[in-house]
Amino acid sequence: MTCRKDPGNRCDGEISPKLTRPDARCLTRAHWYGIAVRAEDTRRGRLSDWMGPAMDRRWPFHISIATVLMAAGCRQLAPHPGYHGVEHLLHNAALRPPHTVAPGEPMAMAFDPEPAPPGLTGPQPVDAYIRRALDENRLVQAARANVMALRYRIPQVTALDDPVVSNTIFPSAEYGQQTADGFMPWNLLIAQQFPWFGTLQLRGQAAGLDVQVALAELCAAQLDAVEAVKRAYYDLHFAERSEQILLQNRSLVEDFIEIARTRYETGQTSQEDVLSAEVILSDLDRELVATRQAIASARADLAQQLHVSPEAELGTLPEPPLGDVPAQIERLYRLAGAARPELQGRLAAIARDAKAVELARKRYYPDVTLGFNYGLMTAAGAVVPDAEGNDQLGMFVGFNLPVYRQKLDAAVLEAQARTVADAKLYEAERDATYRAIKDLFAQAQARRETLELFRQGILPRARQALEVAASDYQAGNVDFLTLITAWREVLQIEIQAAQFEAELGKSLASLERAVGTQLSEHPPAPAPAATPDAPSDAPPPPPEEGTGPFGQDDDGPQPDAEGEAAPPEPGDA
Repeated sequence: MTCRKDPGNRCDGEISPKLTRPDARCLTRAHWYGIAVRAEDTRRGRLSDWMGPAMDRRWPFHISIATVLMAAGCRQLAPHPGYHGVEHLLHNAALRPPHTVAPGEPMAMAFDPEPAPPGLTGPQPVDAYIRRALDENRLVQAARANVMALRYRIPQVTALDDPVVSNTIFPSAEYGQQTADGFMPWNLLIAQQFPWFGTLQLRGQAAGLDVQVALAELCAAQLDAVEAVKRAYYDLHFAERSEQILLQNRSLVEDFIEIARTRYETGQTSQEDVLSAEVILSDLDRELVATRQAIASARADLAQQLHVSPEAELGTLPEPPLGDVPAQIERLYRLAGAARPELQGRLAAIARDAKAVELARKRYYPDVTLGFNYGLMTAAGAVVPDAEGNDQLGMFVGFNLPVYRQKLDAAVLEAQARTVADAKLYEAERDATYRAIKDLFAQAQARRETLELFRQGILPRARQALEVAASDYQAGNVDFLTLITAWREVLQIEIQAAQFEAELGKSLASLERAVGTQLSEHPPAPAPAATPDAPSDAPPPPPEEGTGPFGQDDDGPQPDAEGEAAPPEPGDA
């Protein structure tokens, strides 16, 4: 066999064991570049001719690289632990039949409320319910999941954008990129964009401050749950206490009926006293019905916060502990400024907006794009007789031109205006906090003083008057109306005392919510011994309106030396 050449100096592919130097060069070109085409075949676009052994040898390597890249990009992460339950509920909702679900069907039973654990039934301290609410309250869990969601945003905003891979294929040398060395069947381009220096770091810091805002919302949700549990607990305690008082007075009215019946049988009084006592007994039964309905409503409110069935037999202690009313309201203002999550969230939002201003200023600088270019060359259609079709390698650099200054200036001014808006919202939240603290502090003081009056003065005297009236009625010195009037006075005072006790507990719970912390954890420091020359260390009153860590006398941002609006400085916070 010989390596015969046609007039176009192309090898026909027949190999001879006796090769001359030109024949060997011809064979090398033929099998390295895969050139076994004629001009007329190339013009007809026969891909199987000009993509010869060289292409057959390179395609597996390129396909392997593409497969690895696609597999790495399509790899799926394990889902969030709580996502399986949500996905199951969505699946059940999608497959729900159009007809009404009967109560006994499994699908209806799947949505039954969760029963209360044994440790929550019966009389329990309020702390047991608070611990359950902090763990199982669905609003708290939603706020906690929101914090996790925003944390997962940080690696997203601090990472580079996905690189861009582009592949241009020319199916025919007649319509493709032709050079003197041959034909380029396809061209591969890989590019990556790089933001300006510090942009990714600022994005991460802004996302981290978003997490701080979400954490403040989580703390607020937890405080809301604690307040709701305490208020529902004291409502339930008042309803249970009222039922106990009514049952005790019902027994007392039954004694009155026996006394009136005895006096009627002996002729000392008329039958009217007996009938009036029986009417009073029926009236007490009516109040018991309303009180038991209040118990059911209070249990449902408490069960909602605990994420248990409203049919759970929740109860309160006979004497729930009541906290002391703070003596220094100025100290409450200071505690609120340091502990109230709404104020801390506003401060984090202002710091986030300051980062947004810096990010907007980064847009004045270009983003740089770096790329790598690879072009596969073949000697098909080469003009040079000895063309070897060397592959093309190249690199390029590109960047955007931030020339539209009006758009960039507007972005900076927008971010600054949002910073000023959040600063004003902080001051508004602070003013609302001070108002709530003052109102709740006055309520707690008034209810504490009223409760002491009921316990120490009004209720003992009313009970003493009832005992005297009962003795006089048995002796025939007073009529039945006087006895019933004294009894009703005691009943109303006992219920009012229980109500003020519950209202005091609710006021202290709301006061703790307004301050943002448990007041018993921050007792006031003992006052030092007074000396003639010792300065007063009482805390100053809350700031006047218009002042604060972000206070400004104007209504908008002031332009700086460069003509741009400068944001308020958050460093004073």
